[in-house]
Amino acid sequence: MPRDATETKRRVLEAAYREFAAYGLAGARVDRIAANAEANKRAIYDYFGSKEELFDTVVVERLLTGMETVPETWDDLARFAGAVFDYYASDPDRARLTLWRQLERPEPTARELESFGAKLAEMRAARPTDEAIDTADLYALIWTLHHTAILYPGALRPTAESDQARLRAAVVAAVGRLSAPWRGEAD
Repeated sequence: MPRDATETKRRVLEAAYREFAAYGLAGARVDRIAANAEANKRAIYDYFGSKEELFDTVVVERLLTGMETVPETWDDLARFAGAVFDYYASDPDRARLTLWRQLERPEPTARELESFGAKLAEMRAARPTDEAIDTADLYALIWTLHHTAILYPGALRPTAESDQARLRAAVVAAVGRLSAPWRGEAD
């Protein structure tokens, strides 16, 4: 009976996601990915090429999944920021993978540029052109705020659920203030 390549690829991508989130590109081991995916190491190279190409595939897949999962509420950017925060808080490996990516392979792929371009076009269509904050900068700030919890100094890092809720509220409030002029409100 032939092996199901689709299922094998799915297992490899999930194992690679966890491996890259834990160790980054440089520290990740393809043999660990293969073992955790219950896949042949050679198949990983056949399916994805190099370890770097596997990393890029994982990063782009996870990034685009996040962009598709979090509903854009261009009329309520504070709510959007809360949804982004919740998405990343539900799996801390997402934020870790993003940080590894920024450190080890910061150049965007063509798929990322295309996807971000589409989101920015939607956002620009929904917001005034005389805004003091550039649309791309505002969008990036919202997506970047999800790293707040893991970038806190160790002594201040939120640990309890109440701390996470307080931090989420702070992120939502900050984006609400940033986007107030867009909504026609005074600072």
